[in-house]
Amino acid sequence: MNGPLPSTRTFLSDLPSLPLESKVRFLGCVRTYHVQTGHLVLEHNYPRQKPPQEPPSVSVDINAVLATVTSEELRVGAWVNVLGYVRRKDADSGPLPVYVEAVMVFPAEAVALGEYERILQDSLGVERRVRRPE
Repeated sequence: MNGPLPSTRTFLSDLPSLPLESKVRFLGCVRTYHVQTGHLVLEHNYPRQKPPQEPPSVSVDINAVLATVTSEELRVGAWVNVLGYVRRKDADSGPLPVYVEAVMVFPAEAVALGEYERILQDSLGVERRVRRPE
């Protein structure tokens, strides 16, 4: 049976460590939206960073899904889920080595952030233990 590959649930902070072209799903809070480039900058302060450090962030190219993204999902402070592919940035395009090319962006609604983080961390821990060779 052929079909699309499943996405890997991950934390935004782990995106740079994933293989290029990985299909991912993650949660982020809108920091900025650059209309000229069609890129959202999302952040998620996990693992917790103490000020004055910036929380982990990533650029998300939403050009392919602009027709379905609402103004509410572009609002600074909005929490959104992103499904997309990890891509490499050009060497001269900023400090972050990767960006995500979105195939779907949808609202996170009223997310219980602490609960989300705990459940995803537990789930990722189980996946690591299952994949570890005996």
